[in-house]
Amino acid sequence: MPRRRVHIRAVFFDLHATLAGFRPHSGPPDPERVSRLLRDRGLSVSTKAWEDAIPQVHHIDYPRYGYPDWERYISRAFEMARAKPNELTFNEVIREYQKTRWNSLPFAEAVRRAKKLGLRTALVTSIARFRFERDLRGIIDRIDLVVDGNTFHCDKSSPEIYHRTLQALKVRPGEAVMIGDELEGDVLIPTRIGMRAILLHKEKPSWEESRAIGSQVVARDLRQAMDIVDAWVSKAPLP
Repeated sequence: MPRRRVHIRAVFFDLHATLAGFRPHSGPPDPERVSRLLRDRGLSVSTKAWEDAIPQVHHIDYPRYGYPDWERYISRAFEMARAKPNELTFNEVIREYQKTRWNSLPFAEAVRRAKKLGLRTALVTSIARFRFERDLRGIIDRIDLVVDGNTFHCDKSSPEIYHRTLQALKVRPGEAVMIGDELEGDVLIPTRIGMRAILLHKEKPSWEESRAIGSQVVARDLRQAMDIVDAWVSKAPLP
């Protein structure tokens, strides 16, 4: 039976583990490391307190206020943790986070493929833009719309981020595809509003994962995901 004709006009990409990843040994410091550093400086902040503070800033405060740099971002985390470091300690924590560096993944060529297909492109992430902009300028300059948690004052746990991105690119939900590695934020939420989505899953899903993934379209990497998009656009059989 021939496949139903699909009119795809836009492709949205997740950031972390999709278009880009952290360079080896250069990801954000883990909460235990920060807590230990603070204790060594005489400031009592438990691992759990810091572990809770950073996601609060990420999911709640950054979307509301759009902090422009690590200084304001981490300052808010200290407020959440109810801690008042001295200037030296504060700057030391900032330097730990500033060591974070990004690499575009080899399959970042997907952006070029999307443009060749005549598709509009968007990067949709909850991650603050200042955190990745320095290292990924070469990618984001080729993307039509870069959406972070503050762009529309919501993160990827809300369908609003997808509704607003679709409106900005002037495409309908059924005309757009989202590609990402998180089942809920990258696949289930966009498909609930009528978008198509492709889940990146490098390993063969376990039985439990298969049940959660259900009938979603799955690709082992970004290259295969773009093969699927290409097939949809050209109306060829799926790979």
